[in-house]
Amino acid sequence: MDINVKIPALEKLVDYVASGVGSVAGPMLAPWKARKETEARLVAARGKKEELKLEAEAQAEARRILVSPDTGSGRVITIDEKISQRIQFQEEKRQRNIHKVVLLAAEKLGDKEVPNHEPDHDWTARFFNDVKDVSSEEMQLLWAKVLAGQVERSGNTSLRTLSILKNLDQSTAELFRKLCSACVSLRSKSGEGQYQLLDARVPSLDGEPGLNALSKYGLDFGVLNVLNEHGLIISDYNSFCSGYMSCILRRPSTEEPLSLVLHFTYQGQSWILSPIKDPVSEFELSGVALTKSGMELSNIVDVEPMEEYTQDLERFLERKNLKMFKIDG
Repeated sequence: MDINVKIPALEKLVDYVASGVGSVAGPMLAPWKARKETEARLVAARGKKEELKLEAEAQAEARRILVSPDTGSGRVITIDEKISQRIQFQEEKRQRNIHKVVLLAAEKLGDKEVPNHEPDHDWTARFFNDVKDVSSEEMQLLWAKVLAGQVERSGNTSLRTLSILKNLDQSTAELFRKLCSACVSLRSKSGEGQYQLLDARVPSLDGEPGLNALSKYGLDFGVLNVLNEHGLIISDYNSFCSGYMSCILRRPSTEEPLSLVLHFTYQGQSWILSPIKDPVSEFELSGVALTKSGMELSNIVDVEPMEEYTQDLERFLERKNLKMFKIDG
């Protein structure tokens, strides 16, 4: 199919949901089109109330069984009924989780148009099988961003990255957000406003991350170990990349064109690096590098302000005879 053909993003989202969970895709999006978040909040509120009620009943029944001398068949039937009820509730809860993630993805896609590509059915099967047990609102938002990104650009998130996201708890996700907030990255333009992420790392600022050089920014050795164990950063905490040399203007002149092939990004903004005095002949950046999956997930993370690190990064670059200038695009 011609990938240049564009269709509404919500139509493609329906294709993805249908591929993953079947014909409920269309009706699943109907509340979003009709009542959007209002109905979703009411559904969530009712679900929480039912959950608490069922849990209270189950706990009371368990206590009564333990203290009762009656072990007749009638009691066994009651337990079976509770088990069946609990299984039914679990499936309904999973359906609500899927529903919420799809609605969030729909909100993110909005009125966009996307290439009319065929969903990867292995990917959709894995995604919806994993997302059904995600109840945290914060984690649901991450999964929704992954789904929206895949709808916009097939292959945006790999199966391996889905496996990493599945095992990511809320506390580790917060640590990863902290890391991404201090990341600089190297991107190349790949057409139609799309950028390919080539490298992403937290510069060590001439320190040694393995010896807690980044601890004052909340990225001590223990934090790095956790992120490494989850497959988000590579095991060499101070690897280097020479590609950032391509982000440096060749001469400190206001007439220098800004049509750089590679973009230097930090805190969600694009920057150029300009020599302060003499031209810079060599420059490499050392620090904590993200894995391929880490880079894929970094695209959906909302960064937080890192004022102290930003100031130290600017001072570090000045020692290298470089200054950061923010640009558009």
